[in-house]
This record gives sequence, structure tokens and C-alpha cells, in this order.
Amino acid sequence: MKSKQADLTAGLVATKGAAAPAADMPPRAPDAVAAPATPVAASAGEGREALVPLNFRVPTTFRRKYKTYAASHDMKLNELLYRCFERYVEAQNAK
Repeated sequence: MKSKQADLTAGLVATKGAAAPAADMPPRAPDAVAAPATPVAASAGEGREALVPLNFRVPTTFRRKYKTYAASHDMKLNELLYRCFERYVEAQNAK
């Protein structure tokens, strides 16, 4: 027996660039709107370095805290990593 496909209504079809935040979504953090300290290149171009994967494993609890922090501060995961690493290097150089 064949199942009938449901008809798609305009409200169910996603349109790129037309997404709206959920009604219960918190507003952006004021400092998250600023540009990242380290430029993030989507692709290699003039004056930009190509991005390559960096893979490693972390505990589940760390992953959840890291992703939650980044999301709540409207940051990309790699942007948070750049900022953390820069602060770590600064602290090590200050010793």
C-alpha cells in the first residue's frame, strides 16, 4: 500500500535568507556583534589563509558547555577557540 505524501504549504517550506528567530530566543549579546579578533576565511583568497580541519575528542560535558557558551554569546565555535587560544598564549608570554 502506497502512502500519500502530505501537501506542502508555504509556511512549511524554508526559504533561504527568510528565517526568523524563535519567539523565545534570547537577544544577542552586545559584545558578540563585534568582529572576531582573528579573521575567519570561508575560502582562501588574497590575504587569507585556507581553513583546514582540526579534529580531536573531548568529554561530552565539555562539548556541551563549549557549544552552549558559544551559542549563548552568538559566536561560532572556531571564533571561541581562536579567542581562547589567543588569551592562553598571552598569559603564557606574560609569565
